[in-house]
Amino acid sequence: MPELPEVETIRRQLEPRVGGLVIESVLVTGARVLRRGNVEALRTWVPRRVTGVDRIGKFLALRLDGGAAIVVHLGMAGHLRVVPGVPSVAHTQLSLVFEGGWSLLLVDPRTFGEVFYADTWLGSPPYTQALSHLGIDLLCDPARVIDWVSPHFVRARRSVKAFIMDQKMMAGLGNMYADEALYRVGIHPDERCQRLGDPGLCVLIEGVQRVLSEAIADGGSTFADRSYRNLEGEGGYYPSLLVYQRHGRRCLLCYREIERLRFQRRYSHLCPSCQRRL
Repeated sequence: MPELPEVETIRRQLEPRVGGLVIESVLVTGARVLRRGNVEALRTWVPRRVTGVDRIGKFLALRLDGGAAIVVHLGMAGHLRVVPGVPSVAHTQLSLVFEGGWSLLLVDPRTFGEVFYADTWLGSPPYTQALSHLGIDLLCDPARVIDWVSPHFVRARRSVKAFIMDQKMMAGLGNMYADEALYRVGIHPDERCQRLGDPGLCVLIEGVQRVLSEAIADGGSTFADRSYRNLEGEGGYYPSLLVYQRHGRRCLLCYREIERLRFQRRYSHLCPSCQRRL
């Protein structure tokens, strides 16, 4: 699933491409892409001019004149493509047709992606009522993140990994970058938040933001299935995955074998020596 670095990469590519242009029509070709609203409501979307592109967590939003927005979530394997005309591209769920004769496509073979129209889009997070359930965005100032998260974190009895992946607490982090951040700061994914307290939270946020910033600088991460592609159709080049999907191989710091533990319906990857329980 595209996480914050991949979505932020797309946002940075998309804004100069669509800012100031008018969306002339919307074509829906996927049965599941509109989960909020319906096809009849599409007439309220266009024609509208794009004034900018925002991101909160893993959601993208094309800001429109008049204070509205078209909000996109890429799901598990969705990506956006800019193409001339209105071509027939396999797995296209929705197309935004712009003035000048080109289109922005949501291509999503697994159909977990979503697009919806927010008739009110404010100037700061959470931007709209539909996204008010999201926690603070992880690219916010670290002191602000810590102040917002701390009252919840120091009382939480659940594991630190479950906490940092809870989008209601902190928006944008997924399984891959959670593993990487926890490894960087030497925290076991099953450690309880209460035991770490505020000192552990400060270390954790520094590690999370460092990993996210590095990944954004490299355009995100792409694996062999190429489920993530940026706006140009290219994968990410983040080379610094130190534990994620490296189980059975040696830790680059201590040479112990990287382990893989069951976590919810996924896995955690960790070094049992560098990430000891307290």
